[in-house]
Amino acid sequence: MDELDRLILQTLQEDGRAPFTDIAKKAGVSETTIRSRYRHLVRQGIIRTVGIVDPYALGFQAPALIAIAVEPGLVDQVARQVAALPEVSYLVMTLGAWDLMVEVFCRDLLHLSDLILGHIHKIPGVRTTEALMVARSYKLSYRWSPYAGQEEEGEVNSSRE
Repeated sequence: MDELDRLILQTLQEDGRAPFTDIAKKAGVSETTIRSRYRHLVRQGIIRTVGIVDPYALGFQAPALIAIAVEPGLVDQVARQVAALPEVSYLVMTLGAWDLMVEVFCRDLLHLSDLILGHIHKIPGVRTTEALMVARSYKLSYRWSPYAGQEEEGEVNSSRE
């Protein structure tokens, strides 16, 4: 990964529809070079281009985070079943009091209740859940980069100041 690859990533994170010709001008290289580098980044699994849907615009007004405690040895099995639920947008295994943390988008409180009581609680291995209703979202970013805070010389800033 060099500076040109980082420029491609940064530009496409700012505007996923940025023309390769604009990126090429910014980088001082040919469009063919940008296209080739982009394809390489895609093949490596470093970048993928997706459309992002706004769940609120589609009437999903009850987002929530659900913490799930699982019977020992069954986390992967439970995770596979939870991941298959259409309301689930994000699912991770965590360390601590909860084994899984799930982000869901539901139409309303009734839909959320049905999801938890009628589906998640019925998955073999689920011990208990805790639902945290999202009241307000302060940050939703798809612009994460390992190069955020990078110094001028090209070194990554590792301080937490």
